[in-house]
Amino acid sequence: MADLDQLRHPDNLRRAWRWLRSNPDAAYKSYFRSLYQRYAIAEDALLDDLADRLRRGIYEPEPSTKLLHPKASGILRPYSLLSVEDQIVYQAALNLIAERLQPRVVQRYNKSVFGHLYAGKTSTWFYRKWTEGYKSFNQATEKAFADGYVYTASFDLTACYDSLDHRVLKHFLSKLGFDPDFCAKLTEWLEKWTATGRGIFHNHGIPQGPLSSGLLSEVVLSYFDDLKLKHSDFRYLRYVDDIRLFAKDEYTLRRLLVRLDEMSKDIGLFPQSGKIRIHRITNIVEELKSVSNPPEAAITRQFTDQKKLNARIKELTPRYQITNATRFKYLLAHAIPSAQLTARLWRIMEHHPEIYRSGCNYLKRYAKLPRVAGGKLVEVIKTNGLYASVRAEFISAADCRLDATQDRKLARMLKKIWTPRSMPADLQVAIGRYLMRTGDLSATQVAYACRAAPSWWTRASLIEAAVPASLGAMAIRQIVEDGVKDDGIDPALAAGWKGFESAFVPAGKRKDWKKAVELLLRELGMIQRSTAGHCGINNAFAKLDVRVSTGNWKKLFGPRYSQAELQAIETVAASGVNITGFVNLLDVFDDLLIDAVYNADPAIGNYTLGGIGSVLHAPTGRFAVKYPNTYELAKEVHDRRYESMASHPLIKRTGKPTRRISYKFLPTAKRLLRESIAELKAAGLL
Repeated sequence: MADLDQLRHPDNLRRAWRWLRSNPDAAYKSYFRSLYQRYAIAEDALLDDLADRLRRGIYEPEPSTKLLHPKASGILRPYSLLSVEDQIVYQAALNLIAERLQPRVVQRYNKSVFGHLYAGKTSTWFYRKWTEGYKSFNQATEKAFADGYVYTASFDLTACYDSLDHRVLKHFLSKLGFDPDFCAKLTEWLEKWTATGRGIFHNHGIPQGPLSSGLLSEVVLSYFDDLKLKHSDFRYLRYVDDIRLFAKDEYTLRRLLVRLDEMSKDIGLFPQSGKIRIHRITNIVEELKSVSNPPEAAITRQFTDQKKLNARIKELTPRYQITNATRFKYLLAHAIPSAQLTARLWRIMEHHPEIYRSGCNYLKRYAKLPRVAGGKLVEVIKTNGLYASVRAEFISAADCRLDATQDRKLARMLKKIWTPRSMPADLQVAIGRYLMRTGDLSATQVAYACRAAPSWWTRASLIEAAVPASLGAMAIRQIVEDGVKDDGIDPALAAGWKGFESAFVPAGKRKDWKKAVELLLRELGMIQRSTAGHCGINNAFAKLDVRVSTGNWKKLFGPRYSQAELQAIETVAASGVNITGFVNLLDVFDDLLIDAVYNADPAIGNYTLGGIGSVLHAPTGRFAVKYPNTYELAKEVHDRRYESMASHPLIKRTGKPTRRISYKFLPTAKRLLRESIAELKAAGLL
C-alpha cells in the first residue's frame, strides 16, 4: 500500500484523532478544547469525509494561526495553531513516520536519547511519559560522573524547529523508506503551516505547538546520535535538541564539539555558541539541578506548605530576577494567592514577561481580585502594548474578577483598541470575549468580527463566545447563518453547534454550507432525519460506552428534555479531551436527572433544581435509599468536581489545595452511569 494510502486509511486517522485527544500538553489543548468537543460530536462522519477528500486529492490545509510568545531574551517564539482537521492529518503522517523510525532508534531510548520517545501503536499516548525520560536523563548524568567522566559541555541548537530544512527532512524520510509522493505532500503542507501571518512561505521549519512536531524533529535530530570519534572515550546524552557531552578530559570535549558543529552544518542547523560552556563538574548535585526536577520540600503529594513555598519563591527571585525558571513556575503553580506574593509577582513580571502564562494562571486562582491587585492588573493591561500574547492573557485573567468600577474602566479602554481586521488573533479573542460580556460590542460589531476576522481560530472562538443573553436571539441567528458558510471547518462547526443550541437551522440552500456543518446537524438530528426515533442522549451515551442501556429519556425529562440532551452531548464530547469539563458538565446533568426522578416519583419528596447538595448530604434519605446507584453517581461526580482546582482553591473540609482531575476517574464515571441507567430502567422511569 502506498504511503499516502496508509496515511488516509480510516484506522490511521482515528488513531491520530485519539492521540490528539490524549495529548498531555494542556497549554496547546487549551486553545482547542471546545473545538475538539464540536468535532467529537460527529467524529465518525467527519473523519470519513476527511479520508474521502484525502483520497480524491481535494483536501486543502488551513493556514496556521500564529501567536508570538516572548522569550527570556526579549525576542519572540512563534506558536502555531493548526485547525483540528489539520492536526489530525499532521498526526496521521507522523503515525507512519513513528512506526518506521522506532526500530532504528528504540535501542537508544532512555540510554542516550530521552525526549519524544514514541510509545507505540497500541498506547493511549503518542509519547512515553516525559517524566520517565527526564528521570533516566538524570540517572545517566549521575552514572557518567561516577564512572569518571568529570568534564562536561552542552550543545544547544538555535531555533531548531524554525530552522529544519524541508529538503533535509525529505532526505531523512527517504532513508526511512518513504516514497517521493509522501515526502512532497508532507513538506507541501508544512510550507502552509509554517508560513507567516503575512502569507510569506518558507522552505524550512515545522510548526511549534502541535503534538506531532516533536517526533518529526527526531527524524533529523537522530543524525547526531551517530556521533563517533576515533580513539576517544565519552558519554553522549540528548534530550530533544539539548545535547550533553561527558568526557574524562577537556581536549576530548573540544574535539566532540567540533565534530557536532560539523554535523550540524551537514543538516543546516546552527549551534548556540553562547550557551556552549566546557567545565569540570565539582558538585554533581548542582549539575543535576540543571537537567532534572529535584523535589521541593514545600510540596508533597498530600500537602503544600505555603509558608515554605513562599520562602522558596523569594529565594529563587533575588532582586526580582528568576534564577531557575522551571523551579519557579513549578512552585507558583502550587501557590495560593496572597497579597504579599502577588505584589512580588508584579515586580518579577516586569523583568520576566516570558512567565506571563504562569503568572496569569496564579491570578486566575482569585475568585475576585483584591482592589489593589485589580487596579495593578488594569494598569498593566493599559501599558503593556509590546507583547500581544501577554496582554491577551492578562485580559483573560481580569475577566469576571474585577470589581464593577475597574471592570467598566477596563472595558472602555479595550473598546478603544478594538480593530477586528488587524488585531493579533489571541488579543482579539480575549478583548472580544470581554466586551461581549460587558455589552460594549453591538450585535452588528460581533457578527462582523465573527465573519471578517482574518484567523479561522479567531472566528471560531468568537462564535463560541457569542450568547443570546448579551447579543439577542436575532444576532445569534445572523452569526449562525454566516458561520455555516465559513471557509474554515472549525468556525463552521462552531456556528452549527450554536444553531443547535438555539434550535435554529439556517434557511436557504445547504449547498452553500460547509459540508462539516451538514454532518454535524445530521448527527444532532436537526436535518434530514426523523426526530421521532432519534435521541441525542442515547446516542451520546452510546459513544461514551456501548454498554450503556438505551432509555426513553423524553419520557423522563419531559419539558426539560432539550436542555438535558444538550447537556449530555456536551458532556460526552468533553470526555475525550477535557476530563475537568466532563466532570463539571456531568455534575449539571446529574442535577437535571435528580430533578426528573423526583418529578417522576412523588413518593420520595420534593426537589429544587440546583439544590443537589441537599440530596447528596442525605445518604439515608428517601432518594438515596430507593435509588442508591443514581445517588452514588451524583455523589461521586459532585465530590470530584468539589475537589477540582477548576472549581475551588481549597477543599474546605480538609483545608488541602484542590488538584487536577485525573483521567483515571473516567472508567469509574462510565460504570456509575451504566448502573444508574439500569436502575432507573428497572424502576420503570426510563
